[in-house]
Amino acid sequence: MAKDENIRHHHHHKKGKRKIWKYVVGFLILFFAVDAVILFKMYNDAKQAVDVTYKKVKHDSGRDNDANIKNGKPFSILLLGTDTGEYGRTYKGRSDTIMVAVVNPKTETTTLASIPRDTKVSIPGHGFNNKINAAYAYDGVSGAMNTVQSYLNVPIDHYIEMNMGGLVQLSSALGPIKVNNDLDFTNMDTHFPKGEVKIDKDNILAFTRMRYEDPRGDYGRQKRQREVLAGLVKKITTVNGVMKYQDILSALSSNMKTDITFDQMKTIASKYRQADNVKQLQLQGNGKMIDGVSYEVVPKANSDKVSQQLRRALELK
Repeated sequence: MAKDENIRHHHHHKKGKRKIWKYVVGFLILFFAVDAVILFKMYNDAKQAVDVTYKKVKHDSGRDNDANIKNGKPFSILLLGTDTGEYGRTYKGRSDTIMVAVVNPKTETTTLASIPRDTKVSIPGHGFNNKINAAYAYDGVSGAMNTVQSYLNVPIDHYIEMNMGGLVQLSSALGPIKVNNDLDFTNMDTHFPKGEVKIDKDNILAFTRMRYEDPRGDYGRQKRQREVLAGLVKKITTVNGVMKYQDILSALSSNMKTDITFDQMKTIASKYRQADNVKQLQLQGNGKMIDGVSYEVVPKANSDKVSQQLRRALELK
């Protein structure tokens, strides 16, 4: 009897264990099925958003940009921030923020160089005395890419254009970031003490657009813009950023244009994601009045130095 009871108990115990494993296996199948659906949805959402933002422009960097990205080579992007999308501004606008970024996966570094918007340059068809942000006003993104490439002697492979509204929406989607502020100031009724400050959707424009109270003028503003951009990029790569992918995609698709394709973005995400060490450069000049217009005149030695650093980041001679 005791032996039969033990056999029945053992058989019942084995059945119980099998039932538990059925639940476990069933849960895992369900989990991975749901995960696959979520990933598929994320993939489709991302592709749709990128398709909306994609806009090819007439420009030749002299390089095989697609092959470079496929092979994990360094590439450059012209970053343009326009003064539209906020404060009720809906016109074409000006490229108030101009930066060149070089992404190098081998050194795991993104080199970010700011160009003062009032930098005096020659623009073909528009004379020798021009501000560099006029290139965008004259000929759009294509004009800006061609002018920056010629001025710095650095191939510009791609571009990303975003307006002020996009900056606010992106900040709203990602949540607050912390940046180091080296100047105590108040702008748009918001006070920013010296030291670490929290930047969010409510104060991001006040922080990144102030220049009149800064003794460095536009150079101080450009520094704050680089700090915020680096902070936003780092937050996008976090788990929290990935979980908010729909809000991020919405902000980008509504306010951004780029000539980077979806396939290229997938490759960049897999081969370049370690290049999150940001090296900041500043093209430095001096204010000068020419024919009643204020320009930032950059000595050739200064522009050559920035050019050489960007070319070195691109692994060019």
